[in-house]
Amino acid sequence: MENQILYEVENQDLERLLEIFRPAIKKSLINTRMQEREDLEQEISMKILEKLSYLQEIRTPDFFEFIEHHVD
Repeated sequence: MENQILYEVENQDLERLLEIFRPAIKKSLINTRMQEREDLEQEISMKILEKLSYLQEIRTPDFFEFIEHHVD
């Protein structure tokens, strides 16, 4: 199907993405109580994946579409 998202992320790519963010997530949890850290870490990870899904749906115009739309 031509209208499908061109760039699909595989599960291992999603895991790799979360691994890249993990140090920043852990650092941001320093001021959180120990009992709440794991839950909050999962929530942050879920938000990252939600935003990734949203970003994948955005279609960027190619050069000629951009010119066609912005040149009078």
